[in-house]
Amino acid sequence: MCCGNDYRMGALIGVSREERQKQIQQASDRARAYIHYLQTNGIWDLKPRGDLTWTDDGIALEPYIREARRGVALTTIRHEDVAQKFFGTAARARCFEDSVGIGQYHYLDVHPNDTPGHVDLGDANISLPFTIALGALIPINTDGLILSAKSIGTTHITNAAYRMHPVEWAIGEAGGYLGVFALNQGVDVRQVATEAKLKRQFQGWLARQGIPLFWFDDVGHDDPDFEAIQVLAVEGIVRTENYSNLHFNPQGQVNRAVVCVAIVNVMGFDLVNPSVPSFIDVPKEHFAYQSIETLAAKGIISGVGNRRFAPAQPCTRQQLSWILANLGGLNINQLFAGTPLDASTLKRRELSRVIYRLSSSQ
Repeated sequence: MCCGNDYRMGALIGVSREERQKQIQQASDRARAYIHYLQTNGIWDLKPRGDLTWTDDGIALEPYIREARRGVALTTIRHEDVAQKFFGTAARARCFEDSVGIGQYHYLDVHPNDTPGHVDLGDANISLPFTIALGALIPINTDGLILSAKSIGTTHITNAAYRMHPVEWAIGEAGGYLGVFALNQGVDVRQVATEAKLKRQFQGWLARQGIPLFWFDDVGHDDPDFEAIQVLAVEGIVRTENYSNLHFNPQGQVNRAVVCVAIVNVMGFDLVNPSVPSFIDVPKEHFAYQSIETLAAKGIISGVGNRRFAPAQPCTRQQLSWILANLGGLNINQLFAGTPLDASTLKRRELSRVIYRLSSSQ
């Protein structure tokens, strides 16, 4: 028999009171047997402490169960949101757009049970760095309640990773801030999860407290652009250069195509998709094709001549300021506060800083 003190031979749910008591007694017997094994194999001074457990034999009053009653939440975090198997070469699992924290446990630690039909993950038990969905903290039908710890909207499988101590800490931290935020705003917690403006304000507040929302390993919570980088990453406006690692590369250069995608995303423009490209170096297959065409159709951007846009060319701070000026009605100096308006190449952190201020002005 493996698995130390785990009891795998029966279940406590869906059985009669008599069967439940029988299983508890057998589990207690197993615990005593395990203690005896340890005492006779080198840990001779190990002793049960009945004076601390309020039991004659020193065994706990109640069995330890790795799960609680889980809430039926707005979001249920599922196996395919977390397991490496579903993400190819990506370094991260799913980033929920309402993320209020991050977590990581390399293994979906579902302790097996011998009951027929119990889950067997096979080759799908490795997990990737994941996020905590705000919707998983909000029950569907109960007002004014914030789910926490093992009671959030997970499954039996994903609970195996979300139940880990650092993740439960992050869940509790987010839940505490959520309660305060909802009270200060005079709204129900469900509104924070379902109304985009409130959700974004809440995420910004969390980030200002140094709470990470998206997995980056090169942007510390004390980084001056932490809030902007985190919130824009969660929203999918400015994310990572390479999904096979956890880097943001804050000092990296930004090309003209990425700038166009970010601006279209933050402004919420309806994408256009002409059958004939406006620029010969931005074919329909280009990742930024629709974003570039959208801004060109609005007269916000232009090419570099000869029907070329140069999408891979680094964008300068000055060029970004010209593009934003073409949006109209913006205080460019305010958007670029702390960012020189010169011809130097725009950095990724600077793009996030400026775009975040733009998004906050909408």
